[in-house]
Amino acid sequence: MTTAVHPRRAFTIAGSASLALTYILLWSIMIKTPAQRTGSDFIGFYTFGRIAQTQGFENIYDLKSQQEVEQAVVGFPVVPEFYTHVPFITPLAALIVDPNYINSFVRWAIVLLILNAASSALLVHAWHKSDLKREEVLTLFTGIFLFFPTFSAFMNGQDDAILLLGLALWLWGLFSARPLLAGVGLSLTAVRPQTALFLAIPFLFKQRKVFWGFAMGGAILGLISWALVKTDGMIGFFNSLQYIESTIWIQPHTLDMPTLSGIIRRNFKVIEVAPARDLVWGCYLAGMIGFCLIWHKSPEILEKQIGLLALCSILLVPYAHYHDLVILLVPILCLIRILSGRRIVEAGPLATIPLIVSLIALAGFAGPGYLKFPLIYCVMLSLGTLLLYPAAIPWIRGLRKGGTDV
Repeated sequence: MTTAVHPRRAFTIAGSASLALTYILLWSIMIKTPAQRTGSDFIGFYTFGRIAQTQGFENIYDLKSQQEVEQAVVGFPVVPEFYTHVPFITPLAALIVDPNYINSFVRWAIVLLILNAASSALLVHAWHKSDLKREEVLTLFTGIFLFFPTFSAFMNGQDDAILLLGLALWLWGLFSARPLLAGVGLSLTAVRPQTALFLAIPFLFKQRKVFWGFAMGGAILGLISWALVKTDGMIGFFNSLQYIESTIWIQPHTLDMPTLSGIIRRNFKVIEVAPARDLVWGCYLAGMIGFCLIWHKSPEILEKQIGLLALCSILLVPYAHYHDLVILLVPILCLIRILSGRRIVEAGPLATIPLIVSLIALAGFAGPGYLKFPLIYCVMLSLGTLLLYPAAIPWIRGLRKGGTDV
């Protein structure tokens, strides 16, 4: 006698296994291929760590020192780059790296996996439903841990695991009535300064404890950064930020940005930089002001406002890359809480949403990758629509408890 496997369980197992195997295969190829492993963003963290170990933290933004470390890794002359990694993560890099680049990369990958696991657990806890079945908890945790943009950051050795940890602490604090802790967690998103400010400033107008927690955490991280790199190092950091921002309109790496600036670069030939730059920064500031007004006028700040704030930050920050789409987990979790809390959709299907989004994102890389961003924008549009109108779409109504068995 055979027992039929529930279609959703089969989908979850097959989808999770497919993602995990794909990630393992791609990462194994990357770490064995010199051009890929040295071409990843990890080389920036490695460079910071090695300079801190051999020359002191205050020299991490020195271009000549960076060039010497990179040339020792790749084995040929390189043009030095401006790295915008925040100073306060340098002690972690210095703790992890050693003269062996590959071993250092492996250790960094393990740290990223640990941070991602911690963030996944916090985000699952932020759902806060006591009647969740063990299988639903495991499904949601797996979907968050295997979230495709998180893997994109993992492949590049990027620090989005710290960004995600800050976002997870922020949501957990907000939804468990710990506003000060939420703000302190949000301060960790300072690894992406433009995103951090966009998410934090509206809290000046409602739930101010969140903003003061952010300000306190940010001040501590700022003091740590200054203590590490001193005044000249901080000047070097801000010079790096300024330089990288200026490359948006001339360097090919910005074609990989999901932001408004990336949309402009992919679809238009920018001849005059100033008008395009002013448009992007104008939209960023207008969006920030708009959410400040929403916060001021809203009786309370709930999942809808939080999800839309995070969703708009993806488009409106002037500088963010594909791996920064880990922020999508915020509107996803907010939508899950709304649909679950209103009993519009049962917990089982909701727990599969992160996995579904990951498979959609992975499909965008098929073939020449032309659907890479269109599929992501479709996901973002769907999330925004459902956050605003969670029960207004007919096929969502069909999933109500007692309706279609999904």
